Amino acid sequence: MQAGPAISRVHAIVVRTFPAQNGVAAASTIGKVEVWYDAGIRDAFAALAVISAAGARVDKRDAAIDKSDPSHVSVGVEPLTPGKYTARYRALSADGHLVSGAWEFEVSP
Repeated sequence: MQAGPAISRVHAIVVRTFPAQNGVAAASTIGKVEVWYDAGIRDAFAALAVISAAGARVDKRDAAIDKSDPSHVSVGVEPLTPGKYTARYRALSADGHLVSGAWEFEVSP
C-alpha cells in the first residue's frame, strides 16, 4: 500500500477580533473593526460589516484584506457612540469554503 500526499482541508477560523467578542472598548480607541483568521483568506467574498443596535450599518464599506497579512481583514467605521454593535464577517477560506459569522461588542464613552 502506498501513501499519497496528505490533503489538508481546513476552513478559516476566527482567532482574534477587535473589539473583542463580547468586549467593551472606549469610543476613542475604535477607528476600525478587525478580524484575524487562522490562515489566509481569498479576496473573493471577503466582507466585514458593523451594525448598530438600531440596525443601521455604521462602517465605511471599505473592508479590505491586509496585503501584508492575508489572514487579517479590517473595515473603517464612522465615530461610534456608546452602545452595542454587531460585526458580521464572511470569507472564502483557502480550501474554497465560505465561512461567515458575527460577534458583538460594546462601545463605552
